[in-house]
Amino acid sequence: MRAAAQKDTATVLEQFLNHELPQLLPAAELKAREQFHSWRTRAVTTLVGQIHLRRAYYRGPRGGRYPLDELLGLHDQYTPAVCQLMCWAGAMDPSFEQASETLHRFACLSIPGRQIPRVVKHFASHAAQWTRSRQCQKPAQDVPVLNIQADMTGIPMRPEELRDVKGKQPDGSAKTRQIKVGCVFTQSLDSEGNPQRDPSSSVFVSTFGEVTDLSQMLYSEAIKAGYATARKTVFLGDGAEWIWNMVNERFRDAVQIVDFYHACEHLHDLCSALESDPAHRDALFRSWRRRLKNNGLSGILREAANRANSMSPAARQSVLDQLPYFHKNAKRMKYRTFRKLGYFIGSGAIEGACRHIVSQRTKLSGMRWLRSGAADVLTFRCLIKSHLFDLYCSAWPRAA
Repeated sequence: MRAAAQKDTATVLEQFLNHELPQLLPAAELKAREQFHSWRTRAVTTLVGQIHLRRAYYRGPRGGRYPLDELLGLHDQYTPAVCQLMCWAGAMDPSFEQASETLHRFACLSIPGRQIPRVVKHFASHAAQWTRSRQCQKPAQDVPVLNIQADMTGIPMRPEELRDVKGKQPDGSAKTRQIKVGCVFTQSLDSEGNPQRDPSSSVFVSTFGEVTDLSQMLYSEAIKAGYATARKTVFLGDGAEWIWNMVNERFRDAVQIVDFYHACEHLHDLCSALESDPAHRDALFRSWRRRLKNNGLSGILREAANRANSMSPAARQSVLDQLPYFHKNAKRMKYRTFRKLGYFIGSGAIEGACRHIVSQRTKLSGMRWLRSGAADVLTFRCLIKSHLFDLYCSAWPRAA
């Protein structure tokens, strides 16, 4: 019944476009010194299936064109609505072949998998430009707390993309290339006073560019989210130096917090350097973890230094190598204070983005990407996960 209904609808649509719409085209659609050349027919894929579109071909001083194609916003043989489905499926499904299967099963559209990345690539630059330049309404009231987070993750790349890239392989080569991911969102407090992300407030960005590129993208999104009037801005990171350099340059007034989970990873390494026995190490870690969460870092560092003094030179050096991370980030680890102020102390939003936006699409078995292809797909995944895709579709380019 669905197939029959689509077929009948396609027949009606084809008749309208071939016989009724050309009569309604105003003369203003033609450019100076353009003349009718011939009628030409092509197959066009619409949401209700394939139709055969008969349209007028005009020639002028600047070459030939099809005014009807431009009026309908066709890209190749696809209507805008079909292109939007292709971009969505190509970004969200595990592979382009799976996207083709999804379109066939759920939309009854027979689109080869090789066509989907071509459409995604064509519209990705426009989507990225729209994301950067889109206008937002000013928040109705001042934002209590604006959260910004950033991280970096690797994407498996084709060999030509890894030239001169230093990696972690024994020979110094790399199998992945780093992509930077950022997130901006507002928060509120639940009934128990715990922070929670405001629904649909998260906006995600990604780039293979430099730190300055991510910094500019995050600043732009922060401004749209109310950074200029926010009562407090909080920046959460894993402790990497490039993150805090970016914060000090672009978000100097932000409260800086090291993600508690990453701090605990380093704390576990410190405990492993101090205690070789697994049972004693785990007991020490549990104790120090509670102290760390209650602003007890200074006491932990003193105790660690005292313990190291009675160890062998090699073991002492192993402990001392762990301490600079905590000394540099001490002010960013006042977790009890941050929790009382209603701030997040975990970077779950950006960690989730690295998994759900990047890894689930680009790091499946056997995948090897070109930077351009990965960037195109992630542009649309960020739009979709930011709940901006429908808004972007309303600004879809008329003639692509």
